[in-house]
Amino acid sequence: MSFPYQPPAAQFDAALGDNATGHYLPARAEVAGGFVSLWVASPSGWRQLFSVPAHEVTVKSAAQRITLVVRGQSYPLLANPRTVRRSIQYGIAGGMADILDKPRFEMGVDLARGVNVAGSAYAFQQRGGPAFLAAAKQSGAQTSRLGYGPILAIGCAAGLAVVVIVTLITVVAINL
Repeated sequence: MSFPYQPPAAQFDAALGDNATGHYLPARAEVAGGFVSLWVASPSGWRQLFSVPAHEVTVKSAAQRITLVVRGQSYPLLANPRTVRRSIQYGIAGGMADILDKPRFEMGVDLARGVNVAGSAYAFQQRGGPAFLAAAKQSGAQTSRLGYGPILAIGCAAGLAVVVIVTLITVVAINL
């Protein structure tokens, strides 16, 4: 007995960033039957923004975000938009702790940042991000993924480069 081919299907429950208002709207990206669709919640119910063949969609993902690019238009979807606001608040709190020379408070803020990142990764997983990416790729969409590991590596490398450059400049300045 053979089974007919079933195209991959998955959904990513997220929030669509509205550039006009700066707010996030509940959204659902779906892959089914070789098509990628984007649904957005409105006061009158769910409305479909688009449904196109998967090969016409570029799916980019970094950390907890998936961006769908269709006909030159980008649709950024976040698994948990509250983590963005918290990240900004932690950045401000960390800066203030540094200015006020409060190392214990600064360590607490750093710990909170780590928990926030872990929460983002968990939300991405729970809301179907990895399954959506896999189904989109299997359906023919162009996909790219930059997860937390490479992002952390890039950040650490950039920080190390800054330290090396500052050290070299200091050594050259002292020797003049």
